[in-house]
Amino acid sequence: MTHLFIARIQERLALFARVIAIAFVFTVVSPSQAARAAAVPDAAAVLTHFHCPAHLVQQPVADALPQGWSVHGPPGDLPLQRVAFYDGDPAGMGTLAPESTRRNGLVETSTWSFDGGDSARVWLGCLYRGATAVVARPLPAGLRQCSVALRLTTLGDPSETLSVQCR
Repeated sequence: MTHLFIARIQERLALFARVIAIAFVFTVVSPSQAARAAAVPDAAAVLTHFHCPAHLVQQPVADALPQGWSVHGPPGDLPLQRVAFYDGDPAGMGTLAPESTRRNGLVETSTWSFDGGDSARVWLGCLYRGATAVVARPLPAGLRQCSVALRLTTLGDPSETLSVQCR
């Protein structure tokens, strides 16, 4: 909780610093130079889509079984159910809470905000129905916000991830 509070304060300070810097640029830079600078897209403003694998095939594993025992069972073809964001490697299971969530019918959209420097230590985890494993990857540095749209069942449970978009 404290981390999110500090991150929000840092984000607001960074925004304030950008506003001051923009005001300075418009007072010192010529109009033609400002137009050229505006044509270069801000890396954080570029929309990035992430796509988790649609299915996870989970195999039974026979680690550390006593001699004479074996594992039997079909591999599980498990569908993607939802995603989560982790504060560091998912092995620590430190999931981050969304900043906001809104629901429109059977679609729920949640948004997470990060300090630009923090996104490099945030991981995106793909969670599969019935699986205990997480398929994950670290986010690239410089992302400030990610939004996830989920399709819900009529009971309100996540049934499918529709999109993961970050900027």
